[in-house]
Amino acid sequence: MTSFQQRLHGVMPALLTPLTSAFDVDAPAMRRLVRRVVDAGCHGVVVMGTTGEFASIDDDQRALATRTAADEANGAVPVITACGQPNVRRVHEQAAQAADQGADGLLVNPPFYFPMSNDEVVRYFAGVVDASPVPVLLYNIPGMTKVSVNAATLVRLRDVGVQGTKDSSGDAQNLLAYLHAMRGDAFRVIVGGDGQLVHALLSGACGTTGPAPNVAPQLVTAIYEAWRAGDLAGAAEAQNRQNDFLRALTGGSPFVQATAKGVLSWVGVMEPWVAPPKTTLDDAAIERVYAAVREYLPEHAPAAG
Repeated sequence: MTSFQQRLHGVMPALLTPLTSAFDVDAPAMRRLVRRVVDAGCHGVVVMGTTGEFASIDDDQRALATRTAADEANGAVPVITACGQPNVRRVHEQAAQAADQGADGLLVNPPFYFPMSNDEVVRYFAGVVDASPVPVLLYNIPGMTKVSVNAATLVRLRDVGVQGTKDSSGDAQNLLAYLHAMRGDAFRVIVGGDGQLVHALLSGACGTTGPAPNVAPQLVTAIYEAWRAGDLAGAAEAQNRQNDFLRALTGGSPFVQATAKGVLSWVGVMEPWVAPPKTTLDDAAIERVYAAVREYLPEHAPAAG
């Protein structure tokens, strides 16, 4: 197992990208967000992924997002930068840039738009691994890329140097197939999202990365820590509370980035702006979603004792 793989475990939030009203990265807000999740006990962060609106953020802002997150984390937890474009050269350039800005690893989705054969997926990732100064993880998110990486292909990706995967297929059978294929291997399998985290951990997943911990990180770390302690009843109870929170958070808008940013604007972490063409919630909508999730926020947790 590589040193990078050893650090991949637990709750690794897929960070929002805080933006100014001009839709540039808000570096002070990014620092506050990283500090929020690290102080809550999260075990890593992912920047510029789906939650981070990578497809809508200007290229010249990517470096600032990674550098700010890496500076604030200061080595305490791994910082993973997501890369993924249809253009191969751009992805190789993004990999080099991420490494220069302090990223510990990359989360790379297959190129989207054109269909990809399994052989093409393997050749593509072999090229990324060769070009990247830092370790590479597969981001399997077929709902967005329309490219689904099966377990047999995952084994081939391991053999060309990919060190793990985030499975955001939303398909429990696919996750189980990944875990079966990699059982006893150093290859890391991370589940996308935390709505079924207990089941994923019990089946062999090493952790989770999703949007919810931006808002209420302590809910997800409670699941992981209870599971790690062998307290399955406590883990199940924490999972149920997390799922109640997820229902409340996603009730405000189908675009979770907008609801999460809206809530965090109320507690002073960031402004509510999401990048065009998506729509920022108005004040009334933000107030409604904040009211729905207020009881779950760490700012309003009961005092100890």
